[in-house]
Amino acid sequence: MLPKKSTSYLCATLLVSGLVSGILATTATAQTIESLSEQSSSEILEVKADTITVENDLPATEASEEAEKLEVETNTTIFEIKNTSPAITNPKKIADVELPPRTLNEFGKISPEVNAEPAQNSPISSQKTAQTTATPTESTVKILPRVGVNFTSGPGVGYSSSFTSLEGFLPLSSGKTNNLPFLEGRVLLSTENALISSNLLLGYRTYNPKDNRVYGGYVAYNTRDTGNSHFNQLGVGVESLGDWDVRANAYIPVGDTRQKTQETISNNNLSLSEPVFQGNFLAQTRTQQGQINRRFEAAMAGFDVEAGTKIAQIGKTGDLRGYAGLYYYDAPGSADILGFSTRLEARPTDNLRLGVSLSNDATFGTNLVLSVGANFPGTRPRNIGKGNTVLVRLGESVARNVNIVVDEQQEVESFTRQETVFVTNPNTGQPWRFQHVNLGIGTGNGTFESPTGDVASALAVAQPEDIVYVQPGTNPSIPAFQIPDRVQVLSTGPVQRINTVELGNLQLPSSGAGVRPQVTGTVTIGNRTTLSGFEIATTTGAGIAGTNISDVTIRENAIASSVSEGILLQNVAGQVAIANNTINNSGLEGFSLRNNQGQVTLSLTENSIANNGAAADDGDGVNVELSNSATGTFNIEKNAIANNSSNNGIADGIEIRIIDNASGTFNVSDNQITTNQFKGINIQLDSTSSGTFNITNNSIQENLDDGITLQLNDQATGTFNISNNPEISQNGLFGIAILLSDSTSGTFNITSNTIQENQNNGVNIQLNDTAAATINVSNNQQIARNGLNGIFTTTSETSQLRLTIESNQISENSFTSLSINSFGSSNTFASVALNTLTGGPLGDLEVIASGVDDIVCLRSRQNTIGNLLLDDSLGGTIQAEDGISTNNIATSNVTNWSGTNVAARSCGFP
Repeated sequence: MLPKKSTSYLCATLLVSGLVSGILATTATAQTIESLSEQSSSEILEVKADTITVENDLPATEASEEAEKLEVETNTTIFEIKNTSPAITNPKKIADVELPPRTLNEFGKISPEVNAEPAQNSPISSQKTAQTTATPTESTVKILPRVGVNFTSGPGVGYSSSFTSLEGFLPLSSGKTNNLPFLEGRVLLSTENALISSNLLLGYRTYNPKDNRVYGGYVAYNTRDTGNSHFNQLGVGVESLGDWDVRANAYIPVGDTRQKTQETISNNNLSLSEPVFQGNFLAQTRTQQGQINRRFEAAMAGFDVEAGTKIAQIGKTGDLRGYAGLYYYDAPGSADILGFSTRLEARPTDNLRLGVSLSNDATFGTNLVLSVGANFPGTRPRNIGKGNTVLVRLGESVARNVNIVVDEQQEVESFTRQETVFVTNPNTGQPWRFQHVNLGIGTGNGTFESPTGDVASALAVAQPEDIVYVQPGTNPSIPAFQIPDRVQVLSTGPVQRINTVELGNLQLPSSGAGVRPQVTGTVTIGNRTTLSGFEIATTTGAGIAGTNISDVTIRENAIASSVSEGILLQNVAGQVAIANNTINNSGLEGFSLRNNQGQVTLSLTENSIANNGAAADDGDGVNVELSNSATGTFNIEKNAIANNSSNNGIADGIEIRIIDNASGTFNVSDNQITTNQFKGINIQLDSTSSGTFNITNNSIQENLDDGITLQLNDQATGTFNISNNPEISQNGLFGIAILLSDSTSGTFNITSNTIQENQNNGVNIQLNDTAAATINVSNNQQIARNGLNGIFTTTSETSQLRLTIESNQISENSFTSLSINSFGSSNTFASVALNTLTGGPLGDLEVIASGVDDIVCLRSRQNTIGNLLLDDSLGGTIQAEDGISTNNIATSNVTNWSGTNVAARSCGFP
């Protein structure tokens, strides 16, 4: 089914098209008969239902030939020839036949209604003589149908685009008349976007001979498609035409006369209230200010009047007319429009018309419009005398605005919209839901207005993704509790923040109060749970415990005096975040993670872990143990780990132990690791385990054993990067200790550190059995003032060490700056370059080969060496690549060196 808009256009277009088709067909018939008159020497006098009468003054012979010619041309014998030549005594009479309903008379061949009697002495009708008798000015006329095309430029009053129109004019009266009903139709096509509009007009005109004027009126129906809207309009008008003309037209839109074409909403100001709790939800009042911008098109009702007259003659039949007038339009939502217009209309010929108009008003401005049109046949019948110039105007087109006048309107509506919304969890798309607890005070069901008085009641009704929100109230102690899966338990003590759809990361109301509720038992956590903001002290077990769980967060708790671990996690997986907690005085480790399966990503950040381990044999501050196939990534960052000690004297600040086939990546950075009972960082790999360790930007001081110990046993392998640590100092044994045994292997990069004032060696390297290591010590700002040696290396059995010592400042150590020692059948390949090695009382570069088959291949270049000692007198061999001449050596002792020199690159360095 077509929409109303399309149906209206279709009907209008069909009516106008039918009108134009009828005019074309009828005009073609008239043209055929008219052409006979133009092609012959005879004048057609009269057409009746059964006879066509023609007249000529040809001689008899030629008259007969003319008749035969007409018979051939028309393929009929219907002509009666009346000859005025005196020589002809008998007219040629052709058989009468019946004609089609349309006669030539009906198509404008005007013949005065005069029937002169033939002279008695002549057998020929004296019609010719009668015709020459003076005939009064005609008071009737025959108007022909016609079609035409017209172009009108734009913009104009109420439209913007130029348009082309196909026009038709159809008289509804047959024969000659001075009272003419007629139909007039147009189809308009805009040139800008090919939009179709239409006009259909029914008019009536009458000629008054006394006044010598034509009076007329009409009713019309118009349609217009603007591309955004469709409008319909009725029109009426009256006119009086003569030596001067006056017209008045009225336009009355019907149907939906005002249509919205566009609506946009612009939000100018959004204000949000502070979120507040309502029931079990967090609500916020949102006040939105803005504007609604609407655009409309409105068909305007109105009228126009004009008066004008002929101001010039163009040729024999053409004229130029000028007009001036006023127009008025109005529509709901539009300002009244009162404007003036002037126009010139030129008709150089009966088939051509030209026009120019100028209009001005406050809404549409000043518009100059040009038009040109052509029609066929012309508007005037043939053979009309000069006295009939008013009468023939019965057939003129009606002068009116053929477009529906449309005004474009804009409305701006300001609004203020207020609504209450519940803050939404971005992970679920649902509102965050809270179970409220006010310890020792609440007696209700868990809403904000009616909280419960204990945590257990809230946990009993908590659903997945709920938050149990605890206020301390009178702060009675909370017994041990278990957090169900996917539930958070938060207190108002620290600042609590949640992610929301509406407000991003939002601080919860009432959080940050500073008082943490007290828990006197173990808090057991489940999958995807959070515990935050509690003081936890237990008399049995760990402060917080979780086993076989994943994705947990423990933050901003104060865990003190737990009987066993402060936090104990076993076989945890997924994302585990331990942040901003204080873990003190635990009987065993402060934090312990033990996994024998699965994969975990641990973030242990910004915790204070101190004074733990008093009841343990090995009570570390942080303990991570991986076994079997466990693996993961472990980020231990920005923690303060201090004063942890055990009853067995071996409590480390951080202990990492990996056994079996387990593996992991460890990033230990930005920590303060101080005054622990044993080692600052102790890393041990056994069996076939492996790992990558990045130890950066830490301050590792005053630990009672090594600052960092890296130990590999069995078949373990590892990569260790120790860099940019500002302090590895004042530790009780070595600054950095590297120990490989069995068939282990590893790569060690020690760069850009300060290693000083440790009680034994700054860097101690020891390889046993068949171990193999590649060690690079470079760009360290200071390896200084250590209790024994700056760097001390030992290889034994069949171990192999590939050692690079480059661009370091190694000075003022108590024994030697750099001591390289080889035993058994081991091999050491050493590249020592660009270092400052000074201030060692026993030597600054010391190389001693003591085994039977051991080899030390030494490449030393461009070093500054205070005291050089080379000794292979005990059975080994020291090979000097390219000698030692490129170094700056203050004192050298090579008495016990075999003096073995080897070619460049013999030591395997580029």
